Amino acid sequence: MKEDADNEFLKLLRATIKCLTYPEKYFEKLLRLAIKKIGTDEWALTRVVTTRAEVDMERIKEEYRRRNSVTLDHDIAGEASGDYERMLLALIGHGDA
Repeated sequence: MKEDADNEFLKLLRATIKCLTYPEKYFEKLLRLAIKKIGTDEWALTRVVTTRAEVDMERIKEEYRRRNSVTLDHDIAGEASGDYERMLLALIGHGDA
């Protein structure tokens, strides 16, 4: 039981450190896991996009492309549709110059 608590604590500590030291890498991973799993995790995808849209989305998009060899715009368009897709793409700055 204590080992489980220790492992959970270490996972949370690692996530916190990664989020604080290299946020674009942390959030890229959350987006990748939300999009690439069987059945898109829409809650996680929406949460990351809406909370990071004006903060550091450009760096997250660059990290996503670097690590996945495809743009975040492309993957979102492939997983979402309709108004939801348009909202996500607008929030990540799809088509902005």
